[in-house]
Amino acid sequence: MAMMEAQGGPSPGQTCVLILIFTVLLQSLCAAVTYVYFTNELKQMQDKYSKSGIACFLKEDDSSWDPNDEDSMKSPCWQVKWQLRQLVRKTPRMKRLWAAK
Repeated sequence: MAMMEAQGGPSPGQTCVLILIFTVLLQSLCAAVTYVYFTNELKQMQDKYSKSGIACFLKEDDSSWDPNDEDSMKSPCWQVKWQLRQLVRKTPRMKRLWAAK
């Protein structure tokens, strides 16, 4: 009986399982925090760009557009108006109206 030692702590198998559970929980927590953070960031970006698009149509954006100015070409307001104009030009009825001009 001299070979049997008094066990004071968990066995190596139990330690391995505890470490594995802790690691999975930590990864889950990190994934949840990352998801919440990026969801919030995307919502803020969506709100920002939808408000800037609405401001273009409500004439709240008083900036003038100069086709030679590179900053005005990068303006979200100008990009929204340009995309809408391209969409309108692609519709069949509007093609006839644009051709009449």
